[in-house]
Amino acid sequence: MKFLEFINNSMRPYSMYKGLSLGLLGIWFVALILAFVGLLAFSPVAMIVSMLVLVLSTYGTSVLCGLLFGVKAHGESSLITGLILSLLFIPVIDVPSVVVLAFIGMIAGASKYIVTWRGRHIFNPAAFAAVVIGLTGLGAALWWVATPLLTPIVLAVVLVSLYQSKRFDVAGVFLAVSVPIFLIQCFVFGATIPEALWMLLSWPLLFLAGIMLTEPMTLPSRKWQMYIVAAVVAAVSFIPLHIGPLHMSPALALLIGNIVALILAKRRAIELTFKERRALTPTTDELIFTSDKRFPYTPGQYVELNLPHKKTDFRGSRRRFSVTSLSNTNEVSFGIKFYEPSSSFKKTLKHMKPGQSLLVTQLAGDFVLPNDSTRPLLFVAGGIGITPFASHLRWLETSPKPRNIVLVYAVSHPDEIAYKDLLEKSEARIIIVSPKRPQHMPKSWAYVEGSRVNVETLSELIPDIASRWAYVSGPTPFVQTTKHALKKQGVRGVKTDYFAGY
Repeated sequence: MKFLEFINNSMRPYSMYKGLSLGLLGIWFVALILAFVGLLAFSPVAMIVSMLVLVLSTYGTSVLCGLLFGVKAHGESSLITGLILSLLFIPVIDVPSVVVLAFIGMIAGASKYIVTWRGRHIFNPAAFAAVVIGLTGLGAALWWVATPLLTPIVLAVVLVSLYQSKRFDVAGVFLAVSVPIFLIQCFVFGATIPEALWMLLSWPLLFLAGIMLTEPMTLPSRKWQMYIVAAVVAAVSFIPLHIGPLHMSPALALLIGNIVALILAKRRAIELTFKERRALTPTTDELIFTSDKRFPYTPGQYVELNLPHKKTDFRGSRRRFSVTSLSNTNEVSFGIKFYEPSSSFKKTLKHMKPGQSLLVTQLAGDFVLPNDSTRPLLFVAGGIGITPFASHLRWLETSPKPRNIVLVYAVSHPDEIAYKDLLEKSEARIIIVSPKRPQHMPKSWAYVEGSRVNVETLSELIPDIASRWAYVSGPTPFVQTTKHALKKQGVRGVKTDYFAGY
């Protein structure tokens, strides 16, 4: 647990986008050093020139297209795309080849605004540019990042990226399907085990699985849908397709997966207009927005909000929040805790005026209730982790089927109990964990003194805890510790919802 605590503390200042940007830059920098010492057969000058051309052309095209389409370009996303391209295409320095690289960056940058569906880009922009440039015959993505020399740094970046995105399972499905197929093909063609393993490290499976496949903007919203996409991309990667200039490649396989994702999940960008805020606690507000169209979501899911603003700090302009309002209405609300000092994103959000708008760029999450209404449930919320449960409880008010629910809510101070009115109205059994006993606490609620959830104590208050399915939501350390403790108590299953870097 101390190691996980170190990892969480190290990653807390970085958004998922910032972490990936730094990781990709780290891969490129390690490659540059290897080129300097002669271990990679590239000119260091060519590497620098190629990377700058790809990043600048991608970024510049994104900004230009944003101006043309009236959309604020997301700088970090363009940087990530440019860095990915610099790891796919062989570094060059001659003028004609550099011009081609600039064209590749322009294709990638423009694809986010031109090849779209309901306000969201359909294809991974780097993969799209790789396929298009291959069809023109002007160049080809050789995925030079897939070399055994770079495997350690690529693996490290992939692990960090997957830890931040919580998509280990999606990458795992891809590798579980692709690795056996790859090895079987190697053995069929007479490769020995060492040769097959060496070729495996020279194929971009790891980079594709951990960096490109798990891009949130082109994934569907539910895990089972993501698993299908991952399996499809893995399987089609090895189809011997070759029709004229079109041939199977990791980039084309990913584009096929993007199409499958589009079919499985009807993705669209949604503009929200700020309406009002109401105080939940001294540090937490519920922000209420309106939408021109009804906002359909499954209670327990989250959205990614895009709020471009001046002087954006390291946390970026995109953040994820659980939806707390009823589904399929024109009002959308989020419970948000404002720490001091706050990020530039939250400062901008806190000072929004009625009529101002922001964009929902992603709706996802599997922190949803089971279809079987007879399952006894245990909700465990840490601080702001109460928000997905607020959406569950609001939905249950309208449901004719009662649920057997015990809700354990841990707060740092009794004044920090959010959604108190909603908890009082619910039919759930409420247990409050707090350093001090809340004043005017309903008689039906139970109180446990403390600053954190003690599962052993809860077992005394919840005799049937082992028969319940647990849902845990809150800051990453809280979720990890509570999940481990609940499993020790033998709960039927644990579903988690992380508020990473909140």
